[in-house]
Amino acid sequence: MTGPIGGKRGASAVAAPYGGVVLHRFVTLRWVLEPAVAVVLLACWLLFGSVAEVQTAAAVSFFCGAVALSRIAPGVALGLSWCAAVISLVGPSNLAAPFGWMAYAAVLLTLFGVAAHGKPVVLWLALASAPLLGFAGAVALGRQDRVAFPHFGPSIGGFYASDGVALLLTWLVLAAGLCIGWLVGYLVARQRASEQTAGASVLVWLAQSGGAPVDEPGQESGMLVRRLTTRQLVTDVAIAVVFALGCAVTGGSARAWILVTVGFTIAVALRRMSPAIALAVAWFAAIVQMTSGLGVEFSDVGVLIVLYATAAYGDRVVRWAGLVSAGVGAVVAALYLSVSAALQTGYFNLVSGRIAALALQFAFLFVVSATVLGLSWVLGLLMRTWRSALASRRAQAEAEVERLRAQEDVVVEQERTRIARDMHDVVAHSLAVVIAQADGARYARATDPDAVDDALTTIAATAREALGDVRLLLGELRHAEGEGPQPTLADLDRLVDQLRAAGLPIELHRTGDDVPLGSAHQIAVYRIVQEALTNALRHGDTTRTATVDLVGEPNGVTITVTNALSEDMPADGQAQRIGHGLPGMRERAVLSGGWLSAEPRGDRFVVTAFLPVPAAVRQGGGA
Repeated sequence: MTGPIGGKRGASAVAAPYGGVVLHRFVTLRWVLEPAVAVVLLACWLLFGSVAEVQTAAAVSFFCGAVALSRIAPGVALGLSWCAAVISLVGPSNLAAPFGWMAYAAVLLTLFGVAAHGKPVVLWLALASAPLLGFAGAVALGRQDRVAFPHFGPSIGGFYASDGVALLLTWLVLAAGLCIGWLVGYLVARQRASEQTAGASVLVWLAQSGGAPVDEPGQESGMLVRRLTTRQLVTDVAIAVVFALGCAVTGGSARAWILVTVGFTIAVALRRMSPAIALAVAWFAAIVQMTSGLGVEFSDVGVLIVLYATAAYGDRVVRWAGLVSAGVGAVVAALYLSVSAALQTGYFNLVSGRIAALALQFAFLFVVSATVLGLSWVLGLLMRTWRSALASRRAQAEAEVERLRAQEDVVVEQERTRIARDMHDVVAHSLAVVIAQADGARYARATDPDAVDDALTTIAATAREALGDVRLLLGELRHAEGEGPQPTLADLDRLVDQLRAAGLPIELHRTGDDVPLGSAHQIAVYRIVQEALTNALRHGDTTRTATVDLVGEPNGVTITVTNALSEDMPADGQAQRIGHGLPGMRERAVLSGGWLSAEPRGDRFVVTAFLPVPAAVRQGGGA
């Protein structure tokens, strides 16, 4: 059976990052992994356990068979796990000490394999089986007295209240561990189905061949192992080292304490690279801590760090798993701490008053644990939200910049096209004048020689003006349709009257020299004044007078258009709103050889432009 990226094609895609040719040769033999693990488990049972009884031997065989078949036959593996669990419950209770925990490890590995390679139906059956198999394991461990509790409280048929408390606590712990193992397998299957596996992780690489793809509508894809920068990796490792040193300073030297410290340190180191694996390692470390009878240690801070990471860095599934872990962890921690405190203070013969005190202590510890664990998760979620909002604002700002650039490019292109259309009329008019003067001179040459000189003079001036216009727009000339009469400086009075009638009071002043401007420059002056006054009418204060000043100078003309800013709009806001017309005005001024500036000054908005007289017009003395 092959997965969604099975066969030679899938092998090539993922083998290279993890050893090149060597792993490429073994990529098709990954199905051997689970049988090899099953063989190791069987060897451990033979070395440390007792499989002399028929029922025990059958249970061990079923457990090992379930692990071996979890990849190639997930449904059969789940059924074998259930058979082994039932045999363990009805079988002898005098089994060797390692039997219960090795059986739990076998179930954990089986659920991981079924979740990683099973079809959707088997996948969810495995999740539903996790708490039930956890309960079966708790009953089996209780029958073997592997979780020792002094007998206290009322007794019914030889079953003490302490047995119920021990069963509940053990069930919660074991079920949580099995659910976490299933979750990791589920995330492996989801990543494999999303085909985002090249260079992801050895764990995912090992999961490639075998199993059916996880294909659920609306499923959020996510990477089990996130890529981090070198700086992030170094930072995470440094934090884990500091955490381990803190545990070493405040902790002990027992074997169980060392295992717990190592587990939480690994979880802290992996919290950002793989929040799901960090959560699993933290749960297993907590299981070791509680089953070993250890109290609250400094290493428990690792739980808070991991819960924060699940909300801050995990995807949707991991985030919800972290929240559920916070709730279940609060119940387990409160129950564990309250019962431990009761045992240490000698609450063995509980009466009604002491039971009430114990219940009140449990409720208090639950509230405190839920608050602390939940707060860690919420802080991670807030950090994630803040990062997302920051990234969204950054993307929005970049998109806005791109939009403005695109709009400006469009405006500039449209303006160039309009200028080309304007100049089409100018050039056509100039050539028509040249042709008419030349024909007239040719016919009048015999009767009126002086008329020839006047015609030649007019032809030269007109040609110079046309040449200057062509040079201005030689690079930007565009073909367009739809011609009409083009405005000149004489049309400014009509433009001002139109805008006055629209409600904008305007004062027009002409000072300085009488500057001879060509047709293109006159059009540019007209369009600049038109756009500036239109913006004043749309965005300015129409109750205050706008001014237009045309100052003639020996080498050009200066245009200044001033209008009052609206009271309900700041200067920068107006500049942004009227910015769509500014590129067109600026483009006209630049193409005419001049410049243009537009900016707010105090409570007024000022547009200033300078257009030089073309050299051809100065030499020819006008058109």
